[in-house]
Amino acid sequence: MASPRILLCGDVLGRLNQLFKRVNSVNKSAGPFDALFCVGQFFPDEPDRLDELMDYVEGRAQVPLLTYFIGDYGVGAPKVLSAVSRNSANQGFKMDGFKVCDNLFWLKGSGKFTFHGLSVAYLSGRQLSNGQQFGTYSQIDIDTLRAFAEEPGIVDFFLRYPLL
Repeated sequence: MASPRILLCGDVLGRLNQLFKRVNSVNKSAGPFDALFCVGQFFPDEPDRLDELMDYVEGRAQVPLLTYFIGDYGVGAPKVLSAVSRNSANQGFKMDGFKVCDNLFWLKGSGKFTFHGLSVAYLSGRQLSNGQQFGTYSQIDIDTLRAFAEEPGIVDFFLRYPLL
């Protein structure tokens, strides 16, 4: 079995057109790649970038490569992620990501999943305070990660944002 090829990026800040243009270029010159992991603030930090993000979320633009993200805060995050959470396809315990749209998955809170034989663990957000739902993790998320740490095996990728 061939090793998976994965791209990593930091803050996207809602600049999905720029991101996916670069991903397509890299994929053509050095690919093919199996996935893109976005570790940083995925959503825009300014309202004028929200339309670009919504083009992808609402299907007017296509995500070219299987993409996972943490960094679930910024302009539009509560609106988009509330709708994602209510989607019946995303109900239940989904450590391998909540589907936002085709090829785009939100890694919420904490979890661990296997991707092409690699173990991927993640912790997204800041510690929960004042009941804010998005952009935070809870004590349950920390306890979940501790339980994973007790399991045998290796974690190949640990995705974390923001840094502690």
